[in-house]
Amino acid sequence: MNKRTLSAVTVGSFIIALAVGLIVYVATKEVQMILWITLLIFGIALIALSFLYSSESKKFGPSESIYILVCGVIVTVIGVIGILHTYTDISIWILVAIFLIVLALTGIAVALINGNKEGK
Repeated sequence: MNKRTLSAVTVGSFIIALAVGLIVYVATKEVQMILWITLLIFGIALIALSFLYSSESKKFGPSESIYILVCGVIVTVIGVIGILHTYTDISIWILVAIFLIVLALTGIAVALINGNKEGK
């Protein structure tokens, strides 16, 4: 799939995520839910779309597919943490710790994937 098509699909995914965020806002009357739902849905869309991007390894760093996958995971986790912060009494520090754990695990996974590719 060419870059223009992937860009159009990505923008379309964001617009759908934003529309769903607005619908959730109308239902809940919580303005911040626009942001959290948009991030959650767009992050999930990025994860799904990452498999359409090139998986060719760059000379340095991860492939485009891995990069989009990691971005999707981070955006999704931010959306989930925002929703948890809005609707639960979980301490913000616990939510920050959860984010840092997911960030570290994602970094470790990418390092292991890239390490395996270099060894071949």
